Amino acid sequence: MDHHYRSLSYFPIQLFAVVMGISGLTIAFAKAYHTLGVPFVVYQGLLGLDTVVFLGILTTYIFKWVLRPEAVAKEFVHPIKSSFVATISISFLLVSIAYYDYVPHLSIALWYIGAPLQLYFTLKVLSFWINNQFKEVHSNPAWFIPIVGNVLVPVVGVDAAPIYVSVFFFALGMFFWIVLFTMVMYRIIFHHPMAKKLIPTLFIFIAPPAIGFVSYFRISYGSIDMVSMSLYFLALLTFFMLAFMIKKFDTKEFFISWWAYTFPLAALTIATIMLENVFKNDMLFYGSYFFLSLTTFVVGFVAYRTIQEIQKEKICIEEIE
Repeated sequence: MDHHYRSLSYFPIQLFAVVMGISGLTIAFAKAYHTLGVPFVVYQGLLGLDTVVFLGILTTYIFKWVLRPEAVAKEFVHPIKSSFVATISISFLLVSIAYYDYVPHLSIALWYIGAPLQLYFTLKVLSFWINNQFKEVHSNPAWFIPIVGNVLVPVVGVDAAPIYVSVFFFALGMFFWIVLFTMVMYRIIFHHPMAKKLIPTLFIFIAPPAIGFVSYFRISYGSIDMVSMSLYFLALLTFFMLAFMIKKFDTKEFFISWWAYTFPLAALTIATIMLENVFKNDMLFYGSYFFLSLTTFVVGFVAYRTIQEIQKEKICIEEIE
């Protein structure tokens, strides 16, 4: 019992990134069902899995919060882990989007938990950054998480609340994306390389413009213009850049941060399928299938490696900083 109690202290908040990855894949298959004719049962199966994983991780983290509040407090003020606090509200928002076509009432209920929580975590993290002195080495792409989560709010928000609520969250997320992008690029270019376990977080660079595209599409009731196309192509360019540097991503040693590969790829997949739905051309059709296959493979592979590590009892252990 004591062993489980102790490992609860080390139950990492980063595990909410698992919910983000599986939710992203679920939403991609929901879109693929509507647009590409992929069987509905794939989406249903993923939705079930997503729900179980979300409830499992959320419940465990609530237990950690109740039984080991000091361990949770430590994560909230950690220079890197504090960015993952918002994965809790993002998980609510993503599960809300995943349920949107299937059980709208549940979707909107989850949105009403996720959106205020997201604003709270954003304000908490921003004030934490402003009130503390950080070193350049602390900044990394995971810092995008609490900010970019805001850009997810309009996806269901345009139907759940007055439009200005969605515009507020969209503007907040996109503005700070530009600020943080500049800071993190400066750190990557001018300071010594990121720690090995943070390398996968480079994929997070794909997420803000990809989610920005989806969010803008929803707010503008489906208009495709210079703004949305630019956002999409920025996401695509980032993907090409990372593919170009493929040797940098090592698959020998597993880290929880591998889950950073999953959601950004899913976001790009969703954006591509949405574009395909508008333009209906071959290139986007094949591109949609390519990204859907890639995301499915990556989520599957990372999930497989995560299960392996859990079996070896290498997940809820004390981390060496």
